[in-house]
Amino acid sequence: MTVARSPLNPGSLFKYALLATLAIKLVLAAVLPMSGDEAYFIVWAKHLDLGYYDHPPMVGWFLQLLLYLGSAEVIMRLPSILLATVIGIGIFQLLKPYDEAKASLAALLFLISPLNVLNVLVTTDTPLILFAFLSTAALYRALQNDNLIWYSLSGALLGMAFLSKYFAVLLGLAYFSYWLISAKSKQRTRGFIFLYASLIPFVLVNVYWNYTHCWDNVLFNAINRHEGDHWSWAGMAFFWGAQIYLMTPPVIYYLYRHRAELVQKLKGGQLVLFGYVFVLPMAVFALLSLKKVIGMHWVLAFYPFLYVLLFVYLSREELLKTAKFMAWFTAAHLVVVAVIASQPLETWKGNRLYEGAVLMLEPEKIVEQILPYEQQDLLLATNSYSTSAIIAYHYGKDFFVFGDGSRHARQDDMNTDFRQYGGRNMLIMLKSAPELMEYVPFFNSVEAKQFTLRGATFYFVLGYGFDYASYRDTVLKPIKDKYYRIPDFLPHAPCYFCEKYFPEEGK
Repeated sequence: MTVARSPLNPGSLFKYALLATLAIKLVLAAVLPMSGDEAYFIVWAKHLDLGYYDHPPMVGWFLQLLLYLGSAEVIMRLPSILLATVIGIGIFQLLKPYDEAKASLAALLFLISPLNVLNVLVTTDTPLILFAFLSTAALYRALQNDNLIWYSLSGALLGMAFLSKYFAVLLGLAYFSYWLISAKSKQRTRGFIFLYASLIPFVLVNVYWNYTHCWDNVLFNAINRHEGDHWSWAGMAFFWGAQIYLMTPPVIYYLYRHRAELVQKLKGGQLVLFGYVFVLPMAVFALLSLKKVIGMHWVLAFYPFLYVLLFVYLSREELLKTAKFMAWFTAAHLVVVAVIASQPLETWKGNRLYEGAVLMLEPEKIVEQILPYEQQDLLLATNSYSTSAIIAYHYGKDFFVFGDGSRHARQDDMNTDFRQYGGRNMLIMLKSAPELMEYVPFFNSVEAKQFTLRGATFYFVLGYGFDYASYRDTVLKPIKDKYYRIPDFLPHAPCYFCEKYFPEEGK
């Protein structure tokens, strides 16, 4: 007698999870407003380059291709939406030869985790997560059959991860640590040489761009963004609290329960590589957390490897129990998101972030307030990169940043040339009341106007007759001294910012 196969076997659950999580992410991507960071990366995409001020260029390249399909939120977020599907299938395919049922459950766990389901925003982490996983999967395949083509592919994919975000360096270090400690052979050593040789062209692209662009994203990531950091136990507490949340308590419980065999189960096994690529980066982040706050998103590129390790350590029953918890845990997150989204926007009035929330949720109405000034031939600006990016995304025209901005997101320093604005009139939009005297030195005359939207007050500073010379000495010179101090040991081509505004200094 033939027994009908249960529709709730692990394989079926995995397939349902693929479809369900994809559907949920599509809905979230369609309804969530465009964030400032995402809009800023779309600005990158519209100014295609080999690099950008903050990071290497990969997310900008992704978005530039998608702009041919349109600029709706769901289109711009397709990389993040499809990323999880690709990695979920990848985890299953990697583990399937060992135990298909357990492979389905491990991949299922990844798919239904909050860090996947809620991760619909497209950021620099999006291509990093994808290429880090694909590179490691290619290296795993290379180690299985000592195939130099797979080693080279792993290196090329690692290069693409490097052109996504510098955290890819940790993956390269994990690979090297694995080679250093694992059993050696001539073929394996030759393979790792091929791997790192394949990485070199991608590194050279980044070096060339930085050499010709004041070493911008190197200095930003190595120096500028860390000003003010100090040793703090609170940073480490936040880091470990974040890991408890991301791993979830059942996973931590089961790992603790199997603590005596954590090393033994991986030792000599074919999946030991995934221990290196998860543990080494996490150890580095743990050490760094003593000095600075580690953003929760920083670790996401390495978390898919955790689910491979769970396949090794947890039994089929433990994986299933963890999946049940994860389903309820993620559902609770979605309920919270739905409740927050269902509240009237005015519920949050009085919060210091309220004006920003109105800007994100009602950008078209803000654009309506700007449109009457379009016929006056005014240059359009705001005083922050995030605001400029969001308004530009919905308005369809660039908004530059007036003032010193912040140490983050200074791409506008490349895109804007204040020399061309001398004598022109400007509209500068602000989310807080302006001190007009701060603008008086830069214009022949200024005036302020305001409007209220959903209880939030926004302001326009109208400046007539821009005084470039005054702005150069008062605003641009401090920016040069603060953000474009290239160390003497770094060779460089003429710095675009200095060449543009201070050619007499010869830098």
